Amino acid sequence: MTTDTVGGVWVYSLELCKALEKFGIEVHLAAMGSWPSPAQQVAAEKMPNVVFYKSDYRLEWMEDPWEDVEQSRKWLNSIYHTVQPDIVHLNNYAHVDSTWTSPVVTVFHSCVQTWWQAVKGKAAPKDWDRYTQKVKESLEASDVVVGPTNSILEKAKEVHGFSSETRVIHNGRRKYASEEKPREKFILCMGRMWDEAKNLPLLSKIAGKLPWPVYVAGERVNPNTGKECTAENVNFLGKLSPEEVQQWMQRASVFVSPTRYEPFGLAILEAANNGCALVLSELDTLKELWQEAALFFDPEDEADAEKMALLLLDNPLFLKELSVRAKERAANFSAEKMGAAYHQLYREIAKKEHKVVSA
Repeated sequence: MTTDTVGGVWVYSLELCKALEKFGIEVHLAAMGSWPSPAQQVAAEKMPNVVFYKSDYRLEWMEDPWEDVEQSRKWLNSIYHTVQPDIVHLNNYAHVDSTWTSPVVTVFHSCVQTWWQAVKGKAAPKDWDRYTQKVKESLEASDVVVGPTNSILEKAKEVHGFSSETRVIHNGRRKYASEEKPREKFILCMGRMWDEAKNLPLLSKIAGKLPWPVYVAGERVNPNTGKECTAENVNFLGKLSPEEVQQWMQRASVFVSPTRYEPFGLAILEAANNGCALVLSELDTLKELWQEAALFFDPEDEADAEKMALLLLDNPLFLKELSVRAKERAANFSAEKMGAAYHQLYREIAKKEHKVVSA
């Protein structure tokens, strides 16, 4: 299984590895993107069913990546021929090897082309043609392409035109036992301030009109420019550890996501698991997951976002009802269900290849 140390794929990968342990599945986890942090390395290496491989190879969506992509292809190929796996599970693109005989599952978490269309309203520039071709080739060469929502999977098929078999398997998170704490009157949001897709300036514009303070967890410094992003009316928490995120979510009454692009949304799921009421962008993916368990607004309409937030803040009973609905819905997206669904998929495609995956 490949993973990416610089985004949400890392969280997804570790949750899945942990969930697969009960099925007796050993995972050889190959990390790329950047060297894992000490905390990431400890988290991966402490799982008894995981053999961890680390690297700093740039991924196909990074700047000038192609030399690294070729080197990482050779690296993964050497791991493949050493391990002789029953299944190859890719969480990125550009690494399917024509000499592999094991079935390949590729998960479509996101891509530059679908991001660009959602955020910019047009196709990505010609500079991305090579990347787009690699993504299409990888999806076409996979035995099964998995999407975390039907909406993003349909978009992927529309954009990349691949013919591989597809399957929807929702992402999942483990629920951690925690003491129920009194809810405080503030709004929480998570995201990189410099990321155009996260659309955090919209939240900044309406925050001054809301009766409750708004807190934003995430990086403020754009790694491409080195510049620190600023925004009025919101309180920045910076990049938080997983434990700190949990603590803030246990205190917050409302979680808002104004994003323009979200194939699934692990932070939203975590907020719902922790009892936050949800106010979300009206995206096909998010409506598919949270319909009737959240309020939705047009991410390009400040007035609509303000209206939906106030609808909750001015109505404590409705706020409580919506937080209960979100928590109940979140139970559908557990790490255990995700692990069971992948285990079933692995067994199905391994059986076709006359291989055996642990029962």
